[in-house]
Amino acid sequence: MNAHADELAKTAVSAYAAALETMGNAGAVAIPDLGADLQARVESLKQALAGPVTMDRLADTRQAVDVEFGQWAESAAQYSKDKAKEVREIMVAVASAAAAIGQRDQRYASQFSGLTARLQSIAKLGDLSSIRKSVLASANELQTAAAQMTQDGEESISQLRAEVASYRSQLEQSRRREAADPLTGLANRREVEHRAEERIAWKQNFCLAVLDIDGFKLVNDAHGHVAGDNLLKKFADELQLHVRSTDVVGRWGGDEFVVIVDADLAETEAILERLRGWVSGEYQISGGRGDVTLKLHVSLGVAEWDGKEELVELVARADHRMYAEKPARAGKPAYAQTEPAGFERLEVV
Repeated sequence: MNAHADELAKTAVSAYAAALETMGNAGAVAIPDLGADLQARVESLKQALAGPVTMDRLADTRQAVDVEFGQWAESAAQYSKDKAKEVREIMVAVASAAAAIGQRDQRYASQFSGLTARLQSIAKLGDLSSIRKSVLASANELQTAAAQMTQDGEESISQLRAEVASYRSQLEQSRRREAADPLTGLANRREVEHRAEERIAWKQNFCLAVLDIDGFKLVNDAHGHVAGDNLLKKFADELQLHVRSTDVVGRWGGDEFVVIVDADLAETEAILERLRGWVSGEYQISGGRGDVTLKLHVSLGVAEWDGKEELVELVARADHRMYAEKPARAGKPAYAQTEPAGFERLEVV
């Protein structure tokens, strides 16, 4: 009887985890820019269900699900508001420019209509002197109108140029926001894929490296997701600081990062070994449960594009080499030690 109940509980938890994954994937499809972070958090929730099934574990997971999806819903709502605001601003600017042009054209249409009527009335005049004065006055008015049209045209062109520059700036800012990972500010997965596909299309030699923070789940488990997020931000800052300006660094998802290096394999491996030394080591992190000092290790795998393979194949080769590094550290125990001033030291391995 107990065995049957245990089997039912495991099946229910498995279905619950599958439902969470489906919701994470649906969120990624609905809003790709926020999807990678949601999927990473869902994966963390699924891992929390991997152990023995207890009421306390289910209650904790339920609370975590409410928090994670609530935060994502707020982010999604704000994202939609920001996009709607951008569209409204551009439409208002276009409408204002169109209205200004329309008003100018109506003004000159009325002016030329009055001038035409006066010129037609000249033919009815019997006095040549009056005709001469009227023609000269009309000619002067026409010349003044033409000069004003030229000036207004130049001002309109300048205004339109300024509007176009503003639109381009807004669109570029929007593109940059769409290309950025919302947590770290690095290029998001879609932007990294785009930059790599460009190099493949150009037949450009390059290497792709996958970096993974070893044991990152320990940070979330021991110190909460606020500390985990702060660690990812600081790690991303270190990566961005120590790559070359011509290279691309992005967040692939969760605690995985990708670096595209415009060099051959030998040069890239030398660059990345120096990079590994810079980004590995101690990080002081502020979290919801206090401050903590973490010692980080990074697993890294790199592959050079062979000139014909698809991006997914290149990523798979780099990913395989990155995971090949992990067994060497898998046996190392993590340690925790209380330090003065309320700091805790944790080695993440």
